[in-house]
Amino acid sequence: MVKVNIKLIAMSFMLIAILKIESLSAQIAENLYKNYHKWGLIIQYNIFDATNITPTNNPNINYEIFKNKLYALGIVYNFYQYKNWNFKAELQLQWYGHHDGIRILESENIASFDFDREYFTEHDKMGYLPITTEYMLLSKGNFGFSFGGGIGLTYYWHYDISGSSGLAINDTVVFEAFEREDYPLFYFSSHIQASIYFKREKFMLQTSLVYKKSYTSFKTGTYEFKNLKASSDINGIFDQSGNFLGISATIYPKKTLKRK
Repeated sequence: MVKVNIKLIAMSFMLIAILKIESLSAQIAENLYKNYHKWGLIIQYNIFDATNITPTNNPNINYEIFKNKLYALGIVYNFYQYKNWNFKAELQLQWYGHHDGIRILESENIASFDFDREYFTEHDKMGYLPITTEYMLLSKGNFGFSFGGGIGLTYYWHYDISGSSGLAINDTVVFEAFEREDYPLFYFSSHIQASIYFKREKFMLQTSLVYKKSYTSFKTGTYEFKNLKASSDINGIFDQSGNFLGISATIYPKKTLKRK
């Protein structure tokens, strides 16, 4: 008597169903740019992870680097499509702002007045080249959805290689921060993203949510509060990872019909 393996039969039917669904939607990526150009213009807004700073253990004397913002403009080219798979490369120019704050709220330390001030400077630029592989999960009507990931290379123009900054009150230096002097020129990273495609009459819009993981810290260094009248010197370190969460929008123009 032949034994029937119910599990094997069920798995076989499941595999057939998956292959059938795959065959019905096996050219989503290939057809995505049928009516639109493969190149597009991208804008992106990112928020960096907060910086890790050795605490001073005194809330009245503190140095803080806040979550910084990054803006980017660039161009993207989708260079290869195979069934549901799409491969793209981008080139972005990014502007990075530095946002930090110094707090000395013990007036007896600095000439009888409190000091609590934040600084924001836009001085760093980066060139970013990510390569992404995405899988088109769905395409229905004028909408599509994809999920992907990839690797990236960043070139970082540091505004000041010496990386020192400070605060002086009444000609007395009470705070100094020193960045590392041997920053690398290139940073490697990986990223994941989820995207939604909107097809319109004259263009196709891709909106994406992106998370980037950097493998080299963007800013590291030490800081020091000193020459305070009533408190001893305070030393600490800071480290900004370079990881960020971003949202982007990419416009792909529609192809123009050639006249015969």
